[in-house]
Amino acid sequence: MVVDCGICYDDYDSKDQVPCIGTCGHTICDRCRLSMTSSRCPHCNRKEAFAVKHVNKQLWDLIQFSNFVFGKNEEKSDVDMKQCSECHQPAKRLRVCHDCCLNSGAAPKHLEVEEVSESEAKAICEKIRSQALCGDCIIDGEHFRHKTVNVDTFIDSYLAFLRNEK
Repeated sequence: MVVDCGICYDDYDSKDQVPCIGTCGHTICDRCRLSMTSSRCPHCNRKEAFAVKHVNKQLWDLIQFSNFVFGKNEEKSDVDMKQCSECHQPAKRLRVCHDCCLNSGAAPKHLEVEEVSESEAKAICEKIRSQALCGDCIIDGEHFRHKTVNVDTFIDSYLAFLRNEK
């Protein structure tokens, strides 16, 4: 189930991350809706799609029900959150820019060793994590419209790639 905004990647909540549905059927959080320079849908570019706030009540009810059933607390403590490498604020979810991470050398495309040791893998993971960004910094920064991936997903697939490359 989609429980995060497709623009800022933050989980929907009852404060400023309320899911709002556009006339086109796409959903974004109210914070992103309010920060847009126009009311066009950021996904399909439909005019006036988000001119008026319409809470996606069905999605919100599903999220609330899921949280109730699985016992998920809406608030995440700052201890559980990781820090954005750019604004240094705690974030629920961090992402990395796929191409920038590869091009910067944080995640080398090829390694000159037969097998990646545990310490080398750990060092690579730390380099990748050092480039992790929150949704706000992705939207407002140089990575807007770049392909971004959840940092843990990127690390898992990158390490699998390294192991299979040999």
